[in-house]
Amino acid sequence: MTEEARKDVARMGLKGVTLKKFEEIVADILLHCTPVYSPLPGLPDAWTRHRISSCILENPVFRAKHENDRRIFNNLCSRDDCDNKDRVVGKHDIEMPSEWPFDSLPFDARVISYTNGSSTRNNQTSTNVVESASDLPIMKATTTLHGMRAVRKEWQLKSLMQCVLSMLPPSIFEPLLSIEDEGCVQEKLRIVDFAGGTGHLSIPLAIMLPRVDVILVDLKRSSLDRAREKIESLMKMPTPTMNKDPSDDNRIKEQVIINRDAEMKSKDERYSDTVTVHDNVLEPTAIPNLYLYHGSISSFAKDHTDFDIGLGLHACGEATDLILRASGTVGANFIVSPCCVGKLNQTRRDPYIYHATARNEPTITYPQSSTFCKIIPQSGAQFDVLAKAADYSDWQDMRTCRNANRRTAKALVEMDRLLYMKETHGYDQVVLTKMDPWEASPKNDILMGWNHGHKKGLVSPYWKDVRASSNDALPTCNECNNDIKTSMDQLLCPPDEKNNRVHADWNMGDCNKVKQTLLKFAKGSGRIMRFPPGEGKHMRKLVHSIAEELNLRHWSEGKKNAEKIVVVGK
Repeated sequence: MTEEARKDVARMGLKGVTLKKFEEIVADILLHCTPVYSPLPGLPDAWTRHRISSCILENPVFRAKHENDRRIFNNLCSRDDCDNKDRVVGKHDIEMPSEWPFDSLPFDARVISYTNGSSTRNNQTSTNVVESASDLPIMKATTTLHGMRAVRKEWQLKSLMQCVLSMLPPSIFEPLLSIEDEGCVQEKLRIVDFAGGTGHLSIPLAIMLPRVDVILVDLKRSSLDRAREKIESLMKMPTPTMNKDPSDDNRIKEQVIINRDAEMKSKDERYSDTVTVHDNVLEPTAIPNLYLYHGSISSFAKDHTDFDIGLGLHACGEATDLILRASGTVGANFIVSPCCVGKLNQTRRDPYIYHATARNEPTITYPQSSTFCKIIPQSGAQFDVLAKAADYSDWQDMRTCRNANRRTAKALVEMDRLLYMKETHGYDQVVLTKMDPWEASPKNDILMGWNHGHKKGLVSPYWKDVRASSNDALPTCNECNNDIKTSMDQLLCPPDEKNNRVHADWNMGDCNKVKQTLLKFAKGSGRIMRFPPGEGKHMRKLVHSIAEELNLRHWSEGKKNAEKIVVVGK
């Protein structure tokens, strides 16, 4: 089949059903470019994990906090009285972690932590030693994340940590045998956590990697202030607790409400009309290898051209592309998990652009890569349609074939970014992968790029897999690529190859139900069958698809969505 004929088939889609506008664009791009997912890099080997954990516990403050956290958790688990239920805020929120690396980190360095009754801040954790059950603190999260939100956030952090650790040279984890060895160590690596907020990612990385400098960059001074408070609390040695006043519990509950209101006000700052004034200087912290930078991504990239890995966890809209370009300009490896791709629409307001530039006009035109620009025009409506469809966050459809085309649209948006980085900045390898588990976030894509022969010894995150294989090809993740295959089957395959396939946007139960209804009608004496109104566009599309498969006539009646019905005839 010629390419032009394939395009005609793609316009019609599966079983002759007319495609949506974004599906037409997806089909056009898939004819020239197919995204391929690789698996998420694995955890370090057992020796490396043990070395990192041991390094954390070599710090006397972290060791004391770790022992204190264990003592608190064990005491809480042994108490089932009614008072305990009132004293513990969300017991599932503070379950002791069983997965590395969180089992080695102090609670203060995690998304989930605890506070003592004498604490007066929602984001400040306890530094008191628990010696008996009467000293048990009120347990809650150090941020406004609770329950599964906090668990999912740690899944996200762990996924990016695995990518970072897989790129570091093995020498980073080897112990220093003497003071003289420090002089022999190669130049320090620098990791920059762009749009890092309150340090959910940068603080644990700085603790785990004391021989690597970590820089936290953020536009909001309030976020960096909270990060500094967390760091100062983290570095305080636990001290014996005093007898707690019972009235402290009520004061804590009142303070939590006050702090949550303050947190909501802080979130509203993103959409305020006040332009933030940035300091644009590196600020040291109580953790020797962790620095704060109050400023934009672009201003940091302009002032500092000597970092080695650029990170970004859910940087919204154009901010992800600014991270990629900042990394590409200095030849740094990048690991980013994009968010809110709908904001790439040229007509959408992006708060990051406003607070960074005092303007609200986009600074980047899309698509970016020459490959995509040959398929869809730059700064045109087609990319806006693609980005809008790609901004998809339905949990229920994950790991199913339903709405696979929208997830493929998201993969194509990310593929445009990767191709641009390879074409413009000459990266040796660029990779698209997913968080593990996928349920960590609906925005679970991760983009990575690196160059071979890095001057400071950075390696490919898949060097072990490539070394074990017979060729230099990167590994692929078949499960991650299922959505791409489903979309290609639905949008590109000729009609004679689509028979007996599961429909991409419906489950087997819906397909069988509609098919049995139509088969019964086909065998009956009636000439016309009208489906009831209110079925919804999704089910009407399925009826059209199966009617076409059974060679039955089919059409729609009615003008408004609520009145539309599908009519099938012989």
